[in-house]
Amino acid sequence: MSLQNINNPFKSLKFRHLVMRFLISSLLIGFVVYFLEASFGFKLNQQDSLIVVYIIQFVLVCLWTIKDFGRLKAKIKYVIGDVPQNYNWLGSAWLVPVAIIFSLSAFIVLFYLLSLLAPNFVEQLLKNVADTPTVENSNSFASNLLTTIAFCFVAPITEEFLFRGIILQRWATKWGISAGLLSSSLLFGFLHPQNPIGLSLLGIVLGILYIKTRSLVVPIVFHALNNILAVSTQLLPNDSSSYKPEESLQSLISYWWIGLLLMAISLPFLLRFIWKNWPSKNTAIPYLNNANKRRVKN
Repeated sequence: MSLQNINNPFKSLKFRHLVMRFLISSLLIGFVVYFLEASFGFKLNQQDSLIVVYIIQFVLVCLWTIKDFGRLKAKIKYVIGDVPQNYNWLGSAWLVPVAIIFSLSAFIVLFYLLSLLAPNFVEQLLKNVADTPTVENSNSFASNLLTTIAFCFVAPITEEFLFRGIILQRWATKWGISAGLLSSSLLFGFLHPQNPIGLSLLGIVLGILYIKTRSLVVPIVFHALNNILAVSTQLLPNDSSSYKPEESLQSLISYWWIGLLLMAISLPFLLRFIWKNWPSKNTAIPYLNNANKRRVKN
């Protein structure tokens, strides 16, 4: 059966609806948190509050979007796809450490350039970081566990579903596969302002994996591995009494050349992967390919 004859729900699923859902969920969660604090004195520290809000908001928006599939006569199984058979997981595993190295190098270089262009802003940022609880300087096991669950499990599933499963396919339907891949990846990076360059490139890699395998499971796994490695380095034993985050960030400015070196090492590998696997102009979105595959089997 021709792909043109298959219902494409992404013609009707609007990006602005996602934005609206995020705004509404933010207001609802904010109201609930205020009510709990005012009525029962329930209060979390700043770090835990942000993580709890993140988990609830992203899960809520995902469930809301899935519920909308009924109106659009869409099937979630075509978004997720099948776990690819005989996929060379080990052969692609190098993408994870290389992507992390590039993300770190991009962060160092960007932070150094920012220190030259806006030194007062960086100085204030260092002061804010010094007062903000993190995994390294937190003694709370519950806080560390909450952070691990959020970044290693919730984030890979919800963010891949929204950015690759929904936004990429919506914009690819509207503007073409290349424009959809690039624009959704840039949005992914922009919404991670601590490292927009590194996360934008990671978004491109994850999008290519989704388009190539037609399975959302693959980018979810690679996203999870990326976050697990990143978080695990923060959970390594350290002398928390002498840990000073403002000094750690200040040292990044001093060693900007290391960032350039790491970028020179990692970027060629990522660019080669992107160049070899960039989708052709006529590549269909994974949803249509999966729907066509199921219908052919039946």
